Amino acid sequence: MPIKLTQPFDDTVISTQEKSFLRNLQANILKGHGREHVALLFLEVTDAPKARAFLHAFPVTDAHTQLQDALQFKATRSPGGVVRLAFLSQRGLAKFGRQGAFQGFGAFAGGMAADTQVLDDGTTASWQDELKRPLDVLLLVAYHHEADFARIVGKLAADLGDEDSGFAIRFVQEGRAYKNADGEGIEHFGYVDGRSQPLMLQSELAKEPRTVYDPAAPLSQFLVPDPLDPPGASSHGSFFVFRKLEQDVAGFKQAEEALAADVGMTGADEERAGAQVVGRFEDGTPLTLHQAAAGVPVANDFDYSADAAGGKCPFHAHIRKTNPRGSSPGGLAFDKGVQMARRGITYGVRLQDPDTKELVDQPNDGVGLLFMSYQASIENQFRFMQTVWANNENFPKAGIGMDPIIGQRGTLGQHWPPIYDSTAGAIQKLFAGFVTLKGGEYFFAPSIAGLRNL
Repeated sequence: MPIKLTQPFDDTVISTQEKSFLRNLQANILKGHGREHVALLFLEVTDAPKARAFLHAFPVTDAHTQLQDALQFKATRSPGGVVRLAFLSQRGLAKFGRQGAFQGFGAFAGGMAADTQVLDDGTTASWQDELKRPLDVLLLVAYHHEADFARIVGKLAADLGDEDSGFAIRFVQEGRAYKNADGEGIEHFGYVDGRSQPLMLQSELAKEPRTVYDPAAPLSQFLVPDPLDPPGASSHGSFFVFRKLEQDVAGFKQAEEALAADVGMTGADEERAGAQVVGRFEDGTPLTLHQAAAGVPVANDFDYSADAAGGKCPFHAHIRKTNPRGSSPGGLAFDKGVQMARRGITYGVRLQDPDTKELVDQPNDGVGLLFMSYQASIENQFRFMQTVWANNENFPKAGIGMDPIIGQRGTLGQHWPPIYDSTAGAIQKLFAGFVTLKGGEYFFAPSIAGLRNL
C-alpha cells in the first residue's frame, strides 16, 4: 500500500515499504534533528558538472536514520550522529538545468529577495551583504559535540573550497541552541521557543495531551512529490524557508519595562506585559492558562474559545497571530493547515548564568534566530502566515495591530489590556521594530533519490 499522506506517519511499527519511504526522505522534516550546533553553508555553483558530482556524493542524512538515532537516545541517552542536509534554490536548480520542473510554485521561482511583501519596508536594505549575493545551494550540518562539530564543518568547508568542488562558498552561518533550567529551548528575548508545533509522527502525538487542541498534522501539509525524480517514483521533498532574524534584546527588554509601566503592572505582575507581546510567559505557559510550576512541560493543549474577547491573550500576541487555533475566520482546520514544521535555532553568543540558565547580557545586535521551516506550499503557509496574519493590522479583527515580534511595516498601535482577564481601559501603543530581517531565501529539500538524479 502507498504511504498515506493524508494522515500522520505511524512510526511505532515501520514496515519494509515505510522504511524505503523514510530512507528516501531527508531528515529533519518529520521531526527536528535535536542537535545543539548547526552550520549553514550557502554556496554558489561555479561549475555545474563538478557541483553535481559533489552533491551526488554528499552523505545526506535520511529520515529513517534520524528515527533510529532517536530510539537509541531514548534507550541509552547516547546522542546520534552528524546530520547533513541539502537544499536548492530556484536559481540553483537553473544552474543544473532543472528549473522547468518547478514551474507553478509561485514565490519560490522569484526567490525571497524579490518577494517584497515579506521584506522589511519592502526592500533588502536591511540584509547583510553576504546574503544579498547569489545563493544556489544550502548545505546544513548539525551535531551535538562542539569540538567535533567544528572539525567536521572545517573539513567540509575545505572540500568546498577546492576548485574541483564546483562551488564557491558565499557565507557560513553558525547556530547554537540555548536552554533554560527546565531544558526547554529558548530564544534571545528569553522565551521558550518552538513548543507549538504541528506533529506528524504518532510517537510524538502519543506524548501529547490532546483534550482541547490536537496538533496532529498530515504528511501532505509538508511533503510534495519530488519534481527532480521521474513521475511515479513516489519520492517526496519539501519547500524550505530560511530567514535570518536579528534580535535587539536590549531594546526589547526596555520596551517591555515601558509597556508594563504604561499599563500599570508592577511587581510580580510586570512579567505579564511581556507575555502579552508573545502570548506566553517566559517559561512557556500560555497567557490563557495560569503559570505552571517549574519543571512542568510547556503546555500546548489549549485554544482561545474561552477568551473570545482577547482579554487574557491579546489578539495581536505573537502566538495568537501565527496560530489562531480555530479562532480566525477560517476556522480550526484552516488555521492548522497554515502551520509549518519550524526547525529554527538561535545564533550568536550570549552570557548564561550557570546556575539559573538565565541569559544575563542584553546585546543590541549580533544575535537572533535562524528561522527555518518546511511546508508543502510557500504560498499557502509561510507567505500566508507572514503577510495575511502577522503583517495584517486588521487580523483577526479590525484595528488590532500587527504581530509585535515578526510583523513588518506596521504603523497602528496595538491595544494592551492593563489587567488580567479584562480589556477595560486598554491603551494603544505600537510595540515593534526589535526583529530585523538580515537575509533569506526559498529552497527546496529534494528527496535523496531526487538529489542523486539532479
